[in-house]
Amino acid sequence: MKKYIVLLLTILFLSCKSQSQIVNILDYDGRPITDTYYKDINNLLDPYTGTWIYSSGSRYIKMVLTKKIKFYDGKRYEDVIVGGVEYKENGVTKVNTLSYINNTSFVNPALYPIWGNHLFDKNFYPKCPECAANELRLQLTYSEPDKANSGRIVLRKITVNGQEALKMELIAGSIMYEYGTTPPEGFKLPVGNYIFIKQ
Repeated sequence: MKKYIVLLLTILFLSCKSQSQIVNILDYDGRPITDTYYKDINNLLDPYTGTWIYSSGSRYIKMVLTKKIKFYDGKRYEDVIVGGVEYKENGVTKVNTLSYINNTSFVNPALYPIWGNHLFDKNFYPKCPECAANELRLQLTYSEPDKANSGRIVLRKITVNGQEALKMELIAGSIMYEYGTTPPEGFKLPVGNYIFIKQ
């Protein structure tokens, strides 16, 4: 009988150790803990998913965002938004990363052109004086296929003429290149503000 009790306790102990700790993504402090699951407990990422269109003058942008549940990067799990864009100017495609979205071989969300899950309030840069006190915005990382440039996308949920919309600000970030070589060009998708309508 003692053998069975010891065996049962050992199994329970090992199964408890193999379980990952669950942390609400709102409580993530930027210091990842191995084997922790950073979960979108309140489904706050869901309203950002879908197909979004910006069209003005000669510019057309299609942005597709999807939510990956419990994405494992080899160290931790997290719920994360990933996506891509198609940008056309005067009918000419300047960049198209939509094909990346369905890639299931990526072992890290940073391999997607758009990725992230950082939700923040009106006082986080860029500040949002017109945001409500309890309103959250979403920050994502943006890069193009050469991965030489990276920046930030800040998304705010809004309504335009009764339709779901996103106000997007694309902010330039770092440019990586080897010393002594010619720096790469900036983003093909112009830095700035856009209003996307949900399709």
